[in-house]
Amino acid sequence: MTSSTAPSTSSPDMPAPLTSGLFGTESAAITNVQRFSLHDGGGIRTVVFLKGCPFRCPWCCNPENLSSEPEVSFKERLCIRCSPRPDGGPCQTRPEDCPTGAKELLGRTRDVGDLLAEVVRDRSFYEESGGGVTVSGGECLLRQDFLCAFLEACHGAGISTAIESTLALPLADVRRLVAACDAFLVDFKIADRARSLEVTGIDPDVRDANVRSVLSAGGRVIARMPIIPGFTDDAACVDANVARIGELGVTRVDVLPFHQLGQGKYDSLGRAYDLRGVPQLAERDVAGVVDRCEAAGLRAVVHGE
Repeated sequence: MTSSTAPSTSSPDMPAPLTSGLFGTESAAITNVQRFSLHDGGGIRTVVFLKGCPFRCPWCCNPENLSSEPEVSFKERLCIRCSPRPDGGPCQTRPEDCPTGAKELLGRTRDVGDLLAEVVRDRSFYEESGGGVTVSGGECLLRQDFLCAFLEACHGAGISTAIESTLALPLADVRRLVAACDAFLVDFKIADRARSLEVTGIDPDVRDANVRSVLSAGGRVIARMPIIPGFTDDAACVDANVARIGELGVTRVDVLPFHQLGQGKYDSLGRAYDLRGVPQLAERDVAGVVDRCEAAGLRAVVHGE
């Protein structure tokens, strides 16, 4: 999945716009609305991050989206100890009252109209660049009613759409989803099914069946291969993923070098991070993966576009 590094355009105190409620009662917990993203489906995009994921990839760069419940992030380096506790623990100031942003509430319930009113502000950038809105997570398929309603609302406003997903959950209504989504950015991680289930909980067989269904319904699928040291970077895993992508009829793959942009998020959430200290990968480190993809007739794009 994509890492959020730009400041959020949303705020827990932001009043609901006048369009709120015009698109039904579907709502979901959103942690971030990241503007001006460049590697999440083509052109300039706004990426909406939904909270909640049933899987547990050790390298996840968005740990704030693992739980479906709101959480409080605490960045100790920003804390000015304005309300110290006698026991020496973090202050009890509410996130919305924190003067420095050391405390932040992660996860605000948004409805479709509320969210659409925010992303439509950048429609001119989407139109000029061939961009649009991408929904990520977490795993956005956990909230398929909300997902489809939001994507449909974006289409109604003339905005192109995409999702980033494992595609490893049952699809409630494939045709509705395909009609509302212009591009499916689908993860190909650990190729071996037994190891994938053990390490991440993701069943590649479910993903592959869903990819076939999406393609049969006329959907566009872009494969994504995160290259993670010790998990997905060995030749056997790469070759198996490349072969499977080709067998499914997908023609493009985004090769995603491992990065450490999410490490600080684990610290602020008090979560353990197993890949702490693992060196990041540069484009030259995945050149061999790109060669393998191209040798198999796939178009390979490092970082995506």
